[in-house]
This record gives sequence, C-alpha cells and structure tokens, in this order.
Amino acid sequence: MTRIVTLLALVVLAASSAEAQDTNGNLQGRILDAEGMPLVAAEITVSGPGLQGERVATTGADGYFFLLALPVGRYTVEIRLLSYQAVDIPDVSVRLGRTTTIGELRLEEQPLEVEQVVAEVERTLIDPTSTASGANLDYELIEDLPTERNYQTISSLLPHANESFLGDGINFAGATGSEIKHFIDGVDVTEPLLGMSSTVLPYNFVQAIEVKVGGYEAEYESSLGGIVNVVTQSGGNEFRGQLFGYFANNNFAGTERKGALDPAQGDFSHFDIGASLRGPIVRDKLWYVAAYNPTFVREQVGVFDLGFYDDETTRHIFAGKLTWKAGSKTDVVFTTFGDPTTRQAVGVGAHGPKGTPAGMENVDPWLYDVKTGGVNFMLDGTHFASDKLLLEASLSRTNTRWKDQAATERGRSEVMTIGFLTGEWSGGYTGHIDNSAARTTLYLRSTLTLGNHMLKAGFQYQDNSLSSDFLVDEVWHLSDTPTDTAWFTFRQRWIGEGIHNRVPSLYLQDAWQVSRRLRINAGLRWNNQYLIGSDGSMAQRVTNQFQPRLGFILTPGRPGTQRIYGSFGRFYQDLSLNLSNVYHNDGFEWLILSFDHDPRIDPSGGDTLDYIGGQILPEVEGLQGQHYDEFTLGYDRQLGEYVMVGARGIYRTLRQSIEDSFVEGEGQYMYGNPGRGALGFLPVAKREYTALELTAQTYGNRRLNVLASYVLSRSSGNYSGLWDSGLRAGFPNALFLFDDPQMLVNAQGLMPNDRTHVLKLVGSYRMPFGLTAGTSFMWSSGTPLSELGSARAGWYQQIFLQPRGTVGRTSSIWDLNLRFVYDASRLTRTSWSPRLILDIFHIGSPREAVDFEQQHFLSQDDQGNQTDPNPLFGEPIRFQPPMTFRLGLEVNF
Repeated sequence: MTRIVTLLALVVLAASSAEAQDTNGNLQGRILDAEGMPLVAAEITVSGPGLQGERVATTGADGYFFLLALPVGRYTVEIRLLSYQAVDIPDVSVRLGRTTTIGELRLEEQPLEVEQVVAEVERTLIDPTSTASGANLDYELIEDLPTERNYQTISSLLPHANESFLGDGINFAGATGSEIKHFIDGVDVTEPLLGMSSTVLPYNFVQAIEVKVGGYEAEYESSLGGIVNVVTQSGGNEFRGQLFGYFANNNFAGTERKGALDPAQGDFSHFDIGASLRGPIVRDKLWYVAAYNPTFVREQVGVFDLGFYDDETTRHIFAGKLTWKAGSKTDVVFTTFGDPTTRQAVGVGAHGPKGTPAGMENVDPWLYDVKTGGVNFMLDGTHFASDKLLLEASLSRTNTRWKDQAATERGRSEVMTIGFLTGEWSGGYTGHIDNSAARTTLYLRSTLTLGNHMLKAGFQYQDNSLSSDFLVDEVWHLSDTPTDTAWFTFRQRWIGEGIHNRVPSLYLQDAWQVSRRLRINAGLRWNNQYLIGSDGSMAQRVTNQFQPRLGFILTPGRPGTQRIYGSFGRFYQDLSLNLSNVYHNDGFEWLILSFDHDPRIDPSGGDTLDYIGGQILPEVEGLQGQHYDEFTLGYDRQLGEYVMVGARGIYRTLRQSIEDSFVEGEGQYMYGNPGRGALGFLPVAKREYTALELTAQTYGNRRLNVLASYVLSRSSGNYSGLWDSGLRAGFPNALFLFDDPQMLVNAQGLMPNDRTHVLKLVGSYRMPFGLTAGTSFMWSSGTPLSELGSARAGWYQQIFLQPRGTVGRTSSIWDLNLRFVYDASRLTRTSWSPRLILDIFHIGSPREAVDFEQQHFLSQDDQGNQTDPNPLFGEPIRFQPPMTFRLGLEVNF
C-alpha cells in the first residue's frame, strides 16, 4: 500500500497540462502462448520512418504491453521471446490521439533458432481505450479530398460539425463557432480576445487532424463546443520535400446569387504557392522541417454606384520544427508557425455597423487596411523515466495582432454617418482597432502504468493577456430629411493595458482495465480563473471549476472488433478576454447621446441615453463558470479488415452561462450568471443538444477510404451561445440578448443552427492507372426562422415577436464536391512525383437561400408598439455559393 501511495504522489508531483492536447498516439496489445496463457517479458520493438531509433516495451504478468507517445504514422512491430518463434507485424498505423491495438497475438513455441514469421494480424479500427466522440483524418485521406486550403474548414466533413451561414464558421454539436478550441502541435492557437479565429495552416503542412466533439477524458482541455487538434509533419532520416501551387478565379466559377443588400462583385482570383523540406541534420538524432506558403487573394467589390475597388489579401504562412533525440529516453521538439496577414479591404469592418447600407454617399466608410495573424512557439520535452513512467513538459507562446484602420484621409478624419431610415452611409470609417493578445502556457504531464491501471496527472498554468486600443465612432440620423432634429451619436472605446486571465489547472485520471473485456476511465479536472483588470488588480475570480469525467468501454467478441461505451462529463470553457476588456478596463466607454441638432457641426448639448464604462466593476461574488453536462452511449463494430460501423447517442445541457444585462436597481450594466445574484431577474440561460449519430467508415485500405455519417439532432433553448446569431456578431459574455428581460420573451425555442437531419459522405478511391477520385457530399435540412422586432433598450437589441424558431425554416440544402488527382510520376519516371489536381466545388449548386432577414420592425414607440417596418423582412440575404473550379499542382520529392 505504501508503494502505491508513493507512486501516486510521484505522478501528481510530476504532473501535466490539463489543457494540453495529444500530439501522438499509443499502441497496445496482448501476447499469449498457443494455449491462450499470458506470456511475461516478451519484448516488443517498434520502428518506423516517423520515429528516431526504436521504441521497446515488455509484456507484464497479464501479457499486456503499452507503448505511449508514439508519433503519428505507420510502424513495424517486432515481437521476441526466448523459446518462441519471433513475429513481425508490418504496416501498423498509429493515429493522432488514439490507441491502436494489435489485439491478442499467440506465439508458437520454437526451441530451435528459426527465422521470424510475418504475422497476418487482423487490422483493428476500434480504439478500446477512449469514449471520445469525434473522428480522425490523416494526410493520406485529406490530400485526396476536395477541401478548402485551410485545415479549419476540414472539420466540417465530420459528424456534428456543420457550416454556419451566420458568420461564425463551423458549429459543433449545437454550439457556435466561438465555442471551439483549435490546437496545433499541442499549442492552443484560439484567438484570446473573442475566440473566433485561430492560426491559418494549409493542409499540406498537416500530418493528421483529430476532432473531439465530446466524451473525452479529464486530461483534455474542454470547451462548450469541441476541439480541433492538428499535428504538423515531422522530419525523418530521408530527405523529403514538396512544392505546390493552387489557382482559382472567376473564369472558373458560376454566377453567384446576391442577397438584397450584397454589393456587386467583379473579378476575383485566389493563388497560393508553397514549399516544404524535411529531413535529417543528424540521422536518428536531429530532424528538421521548414515550410512556407504565401497566399494571395484579390477581389473586385462594387460600392453601389461609386465603382469597383480592389480587395486584396496577402498572407505569409510558415511552419518549422526541430526534433531532437536528446538521449536514449528523452525527446525534445521545438515548433514554430504563424500566419502574418495584410489586407486592403472593401466592405464593412469587423467592428463596423451591423448589416449592409442601402447606399453610399462616398466610398471612404468602406475602405480600410487590416493586419492580423501572429507567430507561435513551443518547446516540448518527453522523457521515459522507466518502461512504466512517462514524463512530459512544454512551454508555449502565441501572439496575435489585430490592427484595423481607415485606408483614406477622409476615412481617418471624419466620423461615419448612418441614415437610420434611408440606410445610407457617408463620412469616414467607423473607427480603428489596434489589439495585441498573447497566451503563455507551461505544463507538465506524467503517465504511470501500474498493474491494470494507467494513471495520468497534470498541472498547467496559462496566462492570457491583452493590450487594446479600439474605437467605434458613429453618428445616426433618425430621419430622411437633413434638417430633422433626431440625431444620435454612438461611441465605443477600449484603451487598456495589462488585462489578463490566468488559469491554473490540475487533473488526475485513472484508466482501469477491470478485465480483458471491461475498462473504466475515471478522472477529475479542476481549474480556477483569475481575471486581472487594466489597473493591475484582481478584478474577478471564477473558482472551483470541478469537472468529473467517467466512462466505460466494454469489448465483447474478438478483441478489437466491438465496443459498447458510454460516458458522463462536465465541461467548462475558460472566459475569453472580451469580458475583462469591457468590465475590468477603466479605459472602456460605451456612450449614446441624443441631439436636437447635427452633432457633426456642434457636438455640445447632447443628452445621455446609455452609458457604460469609466470604472472597473466590483467582483461578482460566487460567479460560476460557463459549462455543460454531457451523456453519451455508443456501439462500434468492425466488419472485415477495413470497415467499422457505429451508433452513438449524445445529450448535452448547458448548466451555466455568464452574460451581462442592465440592472435597473443599480442603474448600470452588470455581468453575472443569469437567474442568480444581481441578474436574478433574468431567466436561466438554457441550451440543449440531443443527437443520434450513425457512422460507417473504412480505414487502412490503400485504395478506398470512406466516411459516411447521418446525424439526427435537436438543438433548443433561449441562449445561442458566445456568438450572437441574431445580429451575426461575436461579443462573448456580453451579448445583447440578455440586456433586457423583454428580449427574452418568446426566446425559448429552436436554435438558429438546429439542423434536424444531416447526411455526409466523404471518400476517395485510388485507381491502378494513377488517377484518384475524391468526393464530399452533404445533405441537410434547413434551419429555423424567427420574427424579430425592436426592443426599447436600443436599435441593436431585438425581441422575438413570436416564439423563437416557429416562423418556418430555410430550405434543405445539398453540396457535392469532387477532386481528381493524376499521379504523373508514371510519365516522368523520376524520383519527383507530380500530382495534377482538379477540384470542382458545389457541383450543380442549387444556390439556395441559407439566411433571411428576420427583423420585421426597426423601432418601438413609447407605448411599446412596433414601428418602422423593415422593407427587407423575409428577403434572402445569403445564398449557397455557385460551382467553382480550382487547379492545383503538387510535386513530392
């Protein structure tokens, strides 16, 4: 007992990140004799091109072996035991974040020295160790699929991950795009301020993508939606490289349907080139990767009757990695990657007025320059203290920049003016942004194999920081005559330094192999959040975020061919820095003034209608973190060597949110948990997601790869999430919906991203004469529509005139894409392998309307009657894209 306690203490002291994501996979199996009895001390040796040297493990008293933290790739497994015939197993695939099993292998006694045999082990596709919902996509499949160049969009091929047409990218399991975390090589690259973007990376730099929607264990960071985990390519003992280029323009595209207020589009072109090199600096000792991908996008945008203007984006994407075998049991990896981006933009800025103008007096409000992107670094170390104890540590730093300013002198010197009833814009650009955000993360992790238990524990400390300079400055004219006296000014300003969210985390997890059929995963995560204001003081604590996770895996039948599994878990998402930027920033100001004269001529004499800022709010006592509970139950079965089918049920319910609202008794806006404390006058935020998932997939077949899925789901509640789907804007934890109780009348109903039926088919087939065909197909039912009016709280705020989601649905949609790849190395007959690529997107696109204007009235009179009908109510404002062609060339050498 003393020995067990001592070892447990060692695990805790050596512990790892509660926020770290896998960058490797695992391998396990069981070695038996011909009679089915466990063999002890059998030596398992693993080698492959992705591994520096070899990795060795031995079987325990029960015949099991475990090899942890293997780089993603294909391996040869050698099994040796004195007096038994040696066995080699070629082409064993280890996948990102998964455990591959070779099942139970029986060795024949052989007292004489004979050559080893090559075993025909049945390929197992089922992970017998995890209850996670999600899927993996390896580069071998991705390179044959018609996908966008950025890895972030690839997750939409998988179950529960659907494209949102409301401005927030991909939605996971009823959550919005602001509730997804992105990791690259174990580094959290999610933008810290709003959580709506992350580092851009082309799939050419990617080795594997793992998506976790739910059901994952305590060792993994959580979010309200899901996790996208990416591992980039590593070096090797052989010199390898790739050159690539892609091109598309309007000559290869169909005619796009425009919404009621969409600007005219002229010519466009999208061109990107790139190269990657990888190989040894010292064989089996030091490897490198260097990759660079500049991309260029140009589009002509019509600005009403003012002509066409060029919208141009240049992005410099890079990645580098050094993999060092520092010792026989120690590996060190240094990684850097980034995506500095500049854009000469035409349109509405990210912080500009919501919607699109009906007309423009001058072009300056629509011309602005943007700098975004950032640079990331990580140093990661892995040490095998023994065959049973793995220690890991890493230090990472991410930096993001967002600079946005007017492109013209008039745009910088004049204020933007909006004719509220005419819809016409004039004057200058709406303001400027100059934000810098960073995330520093230190973690330690350990894994200890102790009999039938695999114990994991971790500690992590993360510091998210922000320096902000953000200005929105607008004048609203509430009449169609210039001399009318109804004028308003709106000013929103953030100037703050030293804003932080510091998050210490711990977890302890046990994977208990109760029997050869039953495994229990039990764990507990804990973390606190400490929000530091712009004055350097502690502004808010969010404590005691305990997250129990419990799962079981039952494997009937032949080992590795079936599993019944289920899980319960609680999942928190840390606060982005937006809340502190508003309420813990003494340089924040939100001000609306009314005037009886034109404030552009005389800015004095205005009456205050709405004001927030100038102070750091007192700490909210007992504030609970935002989180949900989830239950899953599933069954997977392997059919033959390459096919797996599965069924899974998921239920998740939001338990707590953090929002802000105007508190009349305090005479100011405050944040908290809706339904509790100062916000007790509000209803509790609710969101539920219930789904049945059916899947069928192949893996490991050199010619055919298929992933098919069907999801039947329902997403409902009164809270859409960290992205405001009504206004199509992201202000995490400070949405408009909860600003006034009347805005929550009729707010319970179907969520804007509810899609009852979603069918997907993804696959590729490699033909023997060098041609590969890949496809992705999606059919989905439409999304719910609502009828909205104007709340008395202000013009951005909306109320539901009828119960949410009861005013019809958008039409069902389908999307078909194809990729054809020809391997021209058959013609060149050299070591260079050219791949000619043709992508055809949205084949036969019906260009259905996918979003409609849902606000029926624009204002409200003193008696609460809706006034100023919106002439665009019910009109489509976004359509499916038209058919598009893209040409590509990849040369591998």
